[in-house]
Amino acid sequence: MPHALIVEDDPNSLSGLSAILAADGFSVDTATTLAEARAALTRFIPDVVLIDLNLPDGSGLDLLPSLPAHAPDGALPVIVMTGNATVESAIEGLRHGIWDYLLKPVNIPRLRSLLARIPRPYELTEEVQALRTTLRDLGHFGPMLGRSSSIQHVYDLIEQTAPTEAAVLICGEPGTGKKIAARTLHELSRRRKGPFVAFDCAAARDSGQRTMESLLFGHERGAFAGAENREPGLLEQSGGGTLFLEQIDALPNAQQEALLRALDSQTFMRVGGSNRIMTDFRLIAATRTPVRQAVTDGALREDLYLRLNASSIALPPLRERDDDAALFAEQFVDELNRENHIVGVTSGSPKRISPAFIRECLANEWPGNVRELRERVRRAYHASGDVIETLRIDEQGGPNGRGLNGSSVQVTVGTALADVEDMLIRATLEAVGGTRHRAATLLGISPKTLYNKLQRMKLEP
Repeated sequence: MPHALIVEDDPNSLSGLSAILAADGFSVDTATTLAEARAALTRFIPDVVLIDLNLPDGSGLDLLPSLPAHAPDGALPVIVMTGNATVESAIEGLRHGIWDYLLKPVNIPRLRSLLARIPRPYELTEEVQALRTTLRDLGHFGPMLGRSSSIQHVYDLIEQTAPTEAAVLICGEPGTGKKIAARTLHELSRRRKGPFVAFDCAAARDSGQRTMESLLFGHERGAFAGAENREPGLLEQSGGGTLFLEQIDALPNAQQEALLRALDSQTFMRVGGSNRIMTDFRLIAATRTPVRQAVTDGALREDLYLRLNASSIALPPLRERDDDAALFAEQFVDELNRENHIVGVTSGSPKRISPAFIRECLANEWPGNVRELRERVRRAYHASGDVIETLRIDEQGGPNGRGLNGSSVQVTVGTALADVEDMLIRATLEAVGGTRHRAATLLGISPKTLYNKLQRMKLEP
């Protein structure tokens, strides 16, 4: 049975919380002061600590140094309760490493949602940690890939941050893998069984009739013209799980403010609604531009930045990741070999890569990072024979008519229509410098259709 320590000086609150935790399968020990809590910690190691921020002999945060350094799950969950939370107190608590904080009077469904994610004893945590260590040595960390010291530092940050409920800001150049890092955080968190909902704020203009406010918070029937039914927003869709907002600095200022209010109050209201709805999601946000610049330029609200920056992760560009480029290239070729074998495009032995190819991968600066590497490897793969010799297929001209040549695309009779479409989309984007709206116009499709096709082609971050 998991064990909880509740530190609360109000007898009614203490009694109510004890009853809730006991009903949810916890054994409970209580304390009304920091001194009593420290004494309790000498007798046992709890699985979760609930502590009031304001106690007769100090702040609840003062107890944190007394907690065990190595709890059974690696990090002891601490839930801080407060009746007067502010952005500053939330940031201070998150920087001290607390798991989450609750406003008083405590929202019982949210508390129970948090308790459901407390790891029970004997969950083989030592074996899991050993397996993670082995995989990290091999260059794998969840869905992430890399052995370099710079990415190992990122793995450390993710391991420290994932077990908490803190909102997280991921920064990095385009193509560095922010979405994959966000998914890794989700998969290593106690919310892993919940949904992972990803949304690119810069794509909101292609969302049709729904406003950004409706996309985030949902709307009631009749809230605006065309709202024929109630629609859930991103906050509801990610309930019990994680919401990943890419390019959060592209979110309009009003919605950034509303999002911050939802984080602080743990409630929101649908467009056209009159009742506040409780939230239960973890926010991970990302920005491509340097975050300080985004704040200075007014693209990102400073108060939202401060809330997110309490837990931040900076992804290194590929040029600073030692030999990780070769590791990615090998993985991409393996994926292409499997894909082509499954659909029957190739037969016989899988394609191999030459030492010269690896040297080119390591020598390239990769301004487009992992995304650019994936695309270059894909093109080299389709332009090669049994051995992939070079990335410079545009200089040589690709065999079988599958390479790009200036502003034209050469296609051999018999090439699959889906492959032809992908080649045309890539060539058009390249010709217009990556401007999606211009590419969509040239291709005769809507920007939304192009966006969906790019997601399918795995060209999104």
